[in-house]
Amino acid sequence: MTTIKAKYLNKLMDDFQLLSELVLKQLSTASAIIKDKRDESFYEIVERNELLIDSLEVKIREEVINSIIFFGPKAADLRMIISYHDMTIYLERIGDLILNVVHFIQKVDLELNVFKEFGDLLKTMLKFAQEMVQNAVYSFTCGDNTMARNTILFDEKLDKLLHQITIKLHVSFVGVPLSEQDLINITSINSISYNLERIGDNATNIAEAAIYLIEGKDIRHKKINGEDE
Repeated sequence: MTTIKAKYLNKLMDDFQLLSELVLKQLSTASAIIKDKRDESFYEIVERNELLIDSLEVKIREEVINSIIFFGPKAADLRMIISYHDMTIYLERIGDLILNVVHFIQKVDLELNVFKEFGDLLKTMLKFAQEMVQNAVYSFTCGDNTMARNTILFDEKLDKLLHQITIKLHVSFVGVPLSEQDLINITSINSISYNLERIGDNATNIAEAAIYLIEGKDIRHKKINGEDE
């Protein structure tokens, strides 16, 4: 017979699963928008899903608090509940960052010749960020610590792309007369790349939470080989 405690924990897991699916859907929609930003229905989907993400984050937070108060979980159960709490925070942050990306995509014109190369770099960053979040969530829900560690290592690729875009923006446009749209493009591209890199950071946090759940090890602020940064 299923206990009240088990039902409560199952509800927590179900809500977390729904939250993670919504965030991954947001990333897929952002990927569609950066390829063709003219479809207004995409923006409506993103805004609507963001409201759902925010409400789920509040609901899960309440479920975590109530489960601790009502059931006094110990050891592995407590670690699992705390991990769900941390993961929910990271996913909600990713949702906010995706919304930022979409808003900046609306402003930018990547069809201008000088900016097309940046469009390709941003699409690559978004693809990497999407893979990181998907793999991080999978590593958590499936208890795959190898995938979690690979996700953490993958973050370096996003960092390098952010650096590449930042340097390229500076080199390409320093001392060059710029139109109003050029300035909007430059600031928007810089902001999109920054937000995508932050998505990667939060995916790393999720992977670290997965390792904490699986192994009971807190590897934050440590290199993947276990040495202090």
